[in-house]
Amino acid sequence: MKIFVAGGTGAIGRPLIAELLAKGHALIALTRSPEKARALAAQGVEPVIADVFDAEAVNAVVGRARPEVVIKQLTALPRHYTRESMSAAAFNARLRLEGGANVLAAAQAAGVWRYLRQSIALVSRSFWANWFFRRLPSIKSRSSQTRSTAA
Repeated sequence: MKIFVAGGTGAIGRPLIAELLAKGHALIALTRSPEKARALAAQGVEPVIADVFDAEAVNAVVGRARPEVVIKQLTALPRHYTRESMSAAAFNARLRLEGGANVLAAAQAAGVWRYLRQSIALVSRSFWANWFFRRLPSIKSRSSQTRSTAA
């Protein structure tokens, strides 16, 4: 299958590209940088360089690619999560919303029937730890009831 991936060089896009290549798909991947385009080409991916905020440029590359599927993986996630790195969240939101809208519009204009959009929810460890430990007594209670019923 011929698949266009917008955001194929990021934290989620890289393993996705590897998996799709392993399955034998023909890939075209959108990137912002010539360096990343070279890395994609070395993997056997056809790279295209465009600014995702430029709707005309995105329309042009998707139209030329003529994919069967478009996958939107646009993110700008930091390598390490710190208070400072999370200040980039505004750009990430713009990339996903405005850039994603341009990719979707380009896919529609190209007549693509299959469009996959990545979704994400970031939650800190402390959130899950608090959630789990607040519920621990009821979890233990249900667990012991299940064991005694099964015995």
